[in-house]
Amino acid sequence: MEIRADAYPSEVPLLDDEADATTLTRLKTLRQRLSLPRFTPQDLATMGCMALNFCSSILIVVTNKYAMDHLEFHFGTTLTLFHFLCTAALLALCAHGLRLFSVKPCDLRKVAKLAAGGAGFVVLTNLSLQHNSVGFYQVMKVMTTPTIVFLEAVIYHKHLENDLKLALAPVCLGVIITTVTDFRLNLPGTLIAMAGVVVTSFYQIWSGTLQRSLNLSALELQYYASPLSALFLVPCVPLFDNWRLRDPESIFTYDFSPYSLLVIGVTGALAFLVNVSIFLVIGKTSPVTYNVLGHAKTAVIITSDFLFFGRPANFQNAFGVVLTMLGVMWYTHLKLQKQRLERDAEMHTLEKEAPPVRTHAPADNHADARD
Repeated sequence: MEIRADAYPSEVPLLDDEADATTLTRLKTLRQRLSLPRFTPQDLATMGCMALNFCSSILIVVTNKYAMDHLEFHFGTTLTLFHFLCTAALLALCAHGLRLFSVKPCDLRKVAKLAAGGAGFVVLTNLSLQHNSVGFYQVMKVMTTPTIVFLEAVIYHKHLENDLKLALAPVCLGVIITTVTDFRLNLPGTLIAMAGVVVTSFYQIWSGTLQRSLNLSALELQYYASPLSALFLVPCVPLFDNWRLRDPESIFTYDFSPYSLLVIGVTGALAFLVNVSIFLVIGKTSPVTYNVLGHAKTAVIITSDFLFFGRPANFQNAFGVVLTMLGVMWYTHLKLQKQRLERDAEMHTLEKEAPPVRTHAPADNHADARD
């Protein structure tokens, strides 16, 4: 009895080399697209870091405001110094006590530049808030985004795509509209705010470039930067906060009750999460992405001001908040889409460079079998 070869369903037809390679490539690409998740693990990790920074940053603003307004702790630079010390101590605990990460040696001179920038932007930010209205303070913070785009293009020759630039427009415009009602211009405050924008922009750019050039993780870089930032802040504390011994309004006469110590301690823990997540977000994305995330936080904080702190709402404020959030979602969508397209292009290039695999039919399927 003769059994035909085509009776075997497992038989693979023999193709010529060109058709074989083309078919296999199409099948492989189709298989990859079908099996590709909507969000890759890298996307999920990036969004997780952004969510951590988003939540911790909002909570620390609310907690700091509560400590300063309700607990009357009016020593912002001292509180910032405490935050850097908490971050340094908790990172040392994670590295040496819990062994969550290892610390590699690095060039401290380069990290010192980043630490000085971190201390400088905090001091200038506090001074800007002190000398300007809240609206002008927020407007100048928005200017960090286009400043980073400009500095990266001029100094580092890194140009942002046009569609991403377009997505930044509603973000900046939305925050400006939201805060313009508080606008009050003065020359000293303007100069301080402009200096703060430049220092903050360099700090955020260095956060990303140093993390890559020194081959350090976000935790390692913050491990080195936090104590140095605290050291740079020490001489600033008596300049901007009341540390006079005989002054009734000085920090030495403040009532450090157990409750106030608890609230201040919570701000230190939140500062640890904020400081670490800054490096995580910038390391996984870019300084511009981090600033867009910051604008989203600004919109939410202003919204919470309407909901919980009695700020009168009007159409202009509500429109600004909505416009900012739409810009953030647009930018995030474009950024994730570009990352996936880059991975697909890289995979396609690797497939083209790989030698074609020729598939042969089983030899015994082409021979006649007889009883």
